[in-house]
Amino acid sequence: MAINYKQCPKCGLKNSLKIIYGMPTYEAFERAKAGEFKLGGCCVIEGNPEYYCKDCGYEWNRAQAIDAAYGGIKKLKTSVGGYFGGYYHVDIDLTIRRVTWSHWGDGEEDTIHKTIRSATAKRLVDELKLVSLLDWKAKYIEPGVCDGTHWSLELIKDGRNIKKYGDNKFPDEWDVFCSIIRWLVNKQFR
Repeated sequence: MAINYKQCPKCGLKNSLKIIYGMPTYEAFERAKAGEFKLGGCCVIEGNPEYYCKDCGYEWNRAQAIDAAYGGIKKLKTSVGGYFGGYYHVDIDLTIRRVTWSHWGDGEEDTIHKTIRSATAKRLVDELKLVSLLDWKAKYIEPGVCDGTHWSLELIKDGRNIKKYGDNKFPDEWDVFCSIIRWLVNKQFR
């Protein structure tokens, strides 16, 4: 899984404590004093912070960690194809909002470039959350099949790249992901 809920969305450091809610026992007070967790108070309210950063003092919950993880995506590169249908490749640069689509097949290559609006870029990120893109496994391989459809995905984030790929096997959300890419580029992808 690519989302580290304990990483501070504000400063990016991983020096955090879990926040515990409810009426604390004596033992809980002692453990909180020892720095094992932070006491959050007696009232448990939906949306309360779940983590506390010991470096910058910021508090956040899982939803905010998810938003920060997807918001950190700078570029997305994806491709899909096989010998008989050719290969589709899409590069999306969210910082400059530029999209490149290309298809190679039958000895020819077709390429388009387009610029997207910031609202479209934001919608794309929201759509990627819906398909749980960061939670996909690193590889999906159908054993025993040598030919067929191959796909890859690379997410460029601050500080690291995340790569996922497959051969003749796909995440459950693959079809929806392909429709998101088709919507974005207004061209075939799959």
